[in-house]
Amino acid sequence: MSKTTIDNFPNFSGYTVVMDGPQNVLFEAANVYKIQGRDQYLLLVEGWQSGPRFFRAWTSSSLDGPWTPYKTSESDPFAGLSNVSFPGGRWTSDISHGEMLRAGHDQTMEIDACDLQFLYQGRDPSSTADYNLLPYELGLIRAN
Repeated sequence: MSKTTIDNFPNFSGYTVVMDGPQNVLFEAANVYKIQGRDQYLLLVEGWQSGPRFFRAWTSSSLDGPWTPYKTSESDPFAGLSNVSFPGGRWTSDISHGEMLRAGHDQTMEIDACDLQFLYQGRDPSSTADYNLLPYELGLIRAN
């Protein structure tokens, strides 16, 4: 984590570790969002367990933590195969490199808890292309 004042944004200095763990738990695509109208934050991190990629989530009342596990397992993820449906038929096994659609367009990263939408990338699980040439496509998850 790195901090700065709004007046100094986007200039940051120094880093603080707020969470660490194995690579498969805290892999990539980490983002922290402010829940609009609440003193609460949502941390999302892509990882994997025994299969395809999915997103885990933690919550906190402060950017400094502590971070409380919210949806962190493969069987009960924030976004993964066990809780995402594909109305046109499943086209991917991976929920990867995601980003919440925000309530605004500034540095506060606020999300509307009543209108959660998550943009992610997925790919055809039968693809055998080189990793850098995989045919990724975008999907949108909407909370119901």
